[in-house]
Amino acid sequence: MIRSDDPAPGEIEAALRGLDYPAPRAKLLQVAALNHAPARVVNRILSLPETADFVNEDQLRKEFGVTVPGARPHGWE
Repeated sequence: MIRSDDPAPGEIEAALRGLDYPAPRAKLLQVAALNHAPARVVNRILSLPETADFVNEDQLRKEFGVTVPGARPHGWE
């Protein structure tokens, strides 16, 4: 069920633009802040466990229902 305070998919995608993977919750918050995300997006990210970590865009899609293309920095392996 979608609540009125839930962020729209486009808001989440815009907030996480430029994200690289792996992306723990702290990185999601940092990127969202850099992209001037609205409070409802930040609150949605904060609702995740502190240990949440997204290795790729598929995992992010399962959680948020959006696709945020990203890259793995060289040397991540």
